[in-house]
Amino acid sequence: MVLNVKLKELKEQGAKRKLSGTDKQIVRVIAVVMSLYQLAQATFLTVQPMLHYSIHLTFILILASLMYTPFASSDRTRIPVRDYVIGGAAMATGVYFFMNMARFITRWPQVDPLSMPDIVIGITILVLVFCLTRRAMGYILPLIGLIFLAYAFFGHLLPGTLYHRRLLPVDLLDQVVFTINGIFSSPLVAASTYVFMFVLFGSFFALSGAGDFFYKFSMAVAGRYAGGAGKVAIVTSGLFGMINGSPTANVVTTGSFTIPMMKRSGYDSEFAGAINAVAATGGGIMPPIMGTAAFLMVEMAGIPYRTIALAAAFPGVLYYLALLLVVHFRAKKRNLQGLEQKDLPNAMKTLKEGGIFLLPILVLVVMLMRGYTASLSAFVGIIAVIVTAALRKSTRMSLQTIIKALEDGALSSIIVSLSCAVAGCVIAGLMTTGLSGKLASLILSIGGGKLLPALLLTALICTLLGMGMPVAAAYTLTAALCIPSLYELGLQPLEAHMFVVYFSTLSAITPPVAVASYAAAGIAGADAARVGWKACFIGLTSFLVPFMFVFQPKMMILPSNFSVYSLWIMCTGVLGVYALCSGIEGYLKTEIGIVKRILLLAAGVLLMYPETISDFVGLGLFVALYMLQSSLGRRGKDENKTAAIS
Repeated sequence: MVLNVKLKELKEQGAKRKLSGTDKQIVRVIAVVMSLYQLAQATFLTVQPMLHYSIHLTFILILASLMYTPFASSDRTRIPVRDYVIGGAAMATGVYFFMNMARFITRWPQVDPLSMPDIVIGITILVLVFCLTRRAMGYILPLIGLIFLAYAFFGHLLPGTLYHRRLLPVDLLDQVVFTINGIFSSPLVAASTYVFMFVLFGSFFALSGAGDFFYKFSMAVAGRYAGGAGKVAIVTSGLFGMINGSPTANVVTTGSFTIPMMKRSGYDSEFAGAINAVAATGGGIMPPIMGTAAFLMVEMAGIPYRTIALAAAFPGVLYYLALLLVVHFRAKKRNLQGLEQKDLPNAMKTLKEGGIFLLPILVLVVMLMRGYTASLSAFVGIIAVIVTAALRKSTRMSLQTIIKALEDGALSSIIVSLSCAVAGCVIAGLMTTGLSGKLASLILSIGGGKLLPALLLTALICTLLGMGMPVAAAYTLTAALCIPSLYELGLQPLEAHMFVVYFSTLSAITPPVAVASYAAAGIAGADAARVGWKACFIGLTSFLVPFMFVFQPKMMILPSNFSVYSLWIMCTGVLGVYALCSGIEGYLKTEIGIVKRILLLAAGVLLMYPETISDFVGLGLFVALYMLQSSLGRRGKDENKTAAIS
């Protein structure tokens, strides 16, 4: 019995502390100092890259030890001495790296092996990374990281394909901790630069009063139409998601007021929760900012962010168009009206009062499109937020508010940075053992050397790795495991990485562990599993879009590949989404039966599949069904008129 309790505790995720008094002030000072350091690094401070990564990780480890309890049942109101000691150990590792960095970046492992203090510090960093990640995120990601490190250590004992040359423990430790091929590899590089700065931008933006403007604007532009509450929820979550990028955080932020509003308007709890979850998740793939995975993609794929944003624009539009159509058809079928006119703000007045909050986003987009670094663009965006908010007395950010934004930005980056550090350990396991090439061969053999089976397997791996993990971790791990095989099949980096980003993001709504759906279910008071499956059904179109741009890259509208055919792809894509959503909800002019729903779904898939023959077949099928339903609708109206006269 005691053993079972202990095992349960070892598996248990910790909880975020709610501090007060001296403990809170200590955490605030550390978080603010971290944010100020990051701002300096993004602008005028020149720090050797490896040293910068270690400083960033040191701050993260200290904050994680102070902000997260060992177990959910632990006291959340104070920081015990034990955790201050752990934070002190994290600081000691950072100081050691700072003092010895010149030696680390110039040493040759063959002639200058790790010293005993190096080994102690390296082991300490590994233990801290894995233990604190377990506190903040649960045991799944640390377990995956440990499996790959164990394989690197014991793989020489395995038979057949899995065999690799023996690695001495000290050599493995050297690769994982003291090179840029392990903890300090590309995931943490991105987390310590682009990702942190955009998380900080989001914190400033949220505290500037822009959130209230987003909500009022959504009400003004979408609230009056059929099913208005659902459309308001989609627009609000989309606007928040473009800035926030975290599906779960977006659900909690927007769902607290949009889900109750939908329920009051006649939507059932499951549908309200599902709509909010899918809409919130879409922010991670919607330009201009997208989510953390997009910034990781910059580092891992070597693609400029402006190219990524442009490529993601039309698929993102299709994503949200599909949601709006699903809500529209559901409202028409169930006669759900728009919100009362008296409850809606005036669009022009709202835009006049709060439209200025669009300026920081515009500044950010312009800088990214003109080729400035993401870090510098985010910094200028933060300045634009402060200046914009200062133009009105009601939104002016006080020194206290600015300090709060600096604190929130640092604390919000903990989970992303920890997940990237563990992902680096996975990359080290793949690189040092040659496992990445073996996995690529395995995926190719399972798929028979065909692209579609390999894509389906990649999507499945994204979903499995995304269970309970942040999007950044799911993307990083799947990219390391699957991207090489997609390259072998002829995909270019943009299509391959974008495909993985999409499915890593969608894992937040994909059962059996759909974190965004489950968060929405909690707010809606609905069954979590039902909300998850309904979210998948509602978001069916979203799961097809990645296959569209892989098989037809011209769907990703870039200046280099735009043509007349691109316009055709856009039109058929929009029609395909319309047909699919109509089939999903069973409504086309009037409510339709199962046979017509199946035919509409087929027409939608054919239209979305980017081939000329399938486009015309799908178009013909959709037009025939649309004309039939229009005829039936007119006949029904005529019969009603006749009945009314008689």
